Amino acid sequence: MNDVTPPPRGGLPRPPERPPVRMQGVRSVPKASPPQPEPKEPDPLQPLDLPTAAMPTKVDLPHAGRRWVKWLIITLVVLVLSAIAAGVAGYFWYQDALKAKSDSTESVRFTVDQGETADAVATQLEQKGIIKSALATQIYIKIAGKGDIKAGNYLFSPNQPPAEIFQWLSEGKVDTFKVTVLPGITLTEIKKDLQKYHYSAEAIDEAFAKQYTHPVLEGKPAGTSLEGYLYPETYYVTSDTTVEQLIGAALDEFQKQIEKLSLRPMLAQESFTLYQGITLASIIEKEVTNTSDQRQVAQVFEKRLKEGMVLGSDVTYHYGAKLLGVAASPDVDSPYNTRKVTGLPPGPIANFHIDALKAVAEPAQGDYLFFVAGDDGVTHFARTNAEHEANIRQYCQKLCSTF
Repeated sequence: MNDVTPPPRGGLPRPPERPPVRMQGVRSVPKASPPQPEPKEPDPLQPLDLPTAAMPTKVDLPHAGRRWVKWLIITLVVLVLSAIAAGVAGYFWYQDALKAKSDSTESVRFTVDQGETADAVATQLEQKGIIKSALATQIYIKIAGKGDIKAGNYLFSPNQPPAEIFQWLSEGKVDTFKVTVLPGITLTEIKKDLQKYHYSAEAIDEAFAKQYTHPVLEGKPAGTSLEGYLYPETYYVTSDTTVEQLIGAALDEFQKQIEKLSLRPMLAQESFTLYQGITLASIIEKEVTNTSDQRQVAQVFEKRLKEGMVLGSDVTYHYGAKLLGVAASPDVDSPYNTRKVTGLPPGPIANFHIDALKAVAEPAQGDYLFFVAGDDGVTHFARTNAEHEANIRQYCQKLCSTF
């Protein structure tokens, strides 16, 4: 028998356990994790699934805070509405302020000095009552680019809107306006009318007091006025035209009319100088305006003068009374009262259309000694005083009562 011990029943013996061997510098490899799926892109059509913590929470303001917010909103709304209302009101104010101030056609002389600004001119226009608002006009000037204006003398009216006025100023459209001298009016009335064209009373009086040398004035007695010599016509002048120049234009026109009709030699054939013819023509113009009637009235007056009778014209004593500043009366003591004084009055009593002077130079045929302008607009002639009185009773109730 040997010393070999037989293995235990059941198989080979288990080897003894050894501690794990660790090699220096070698790390253990962790167990690999299984592969993770790729993150999916969010679907834009699906609502986001946010965490509950990310959702905003409702803030419950105290009662006083809510009231403060309410009033803040109301205040803002009121301010916005007020601004809109102010803008609308401002727009309508601006549009109205740029309209003509009135319908008045009365002209106002206006001078723009060299270097004067458009804003300063707008202020002066308002001060003179030509435009409604200088402020609105100044705004318009800047918007429309009308600040470049030209110096000069202008004539504006309140019926012109600021746009038209500053168009004239930018173009340098100095005023050219019409001065109309009406027929059958006196120097006093002419002077008054000239003031409407903004000539001063002082300038007018000074101009009419001067002595003028002109062909049409030949034969006019020294010291007599220009009564009857300012020919009735419409004259185109500028604001630079003086009263003296306007008088000169009227005398030129009168001379032109006389020469065109060759009235001087025709008056001489009727035994009248030009001055005498002018004097009688002024009376005829005041008596009647119809051309054919004027020629017949000239026949009446010339027959009376030849027969040494008074002219008996009511319009002459009215003129004499005005010169004296007294009430008109057939008994007024004046050399112009042809009811009392025979012959022609000292001078003309008004201006007249050239037809009246032509009537003196070429009177109608006839032997009438009386005439009366009837209420029916017809001039009635008579040869005797009885016929004349009958005409007055029948045709002149209203008109004759005024004399």
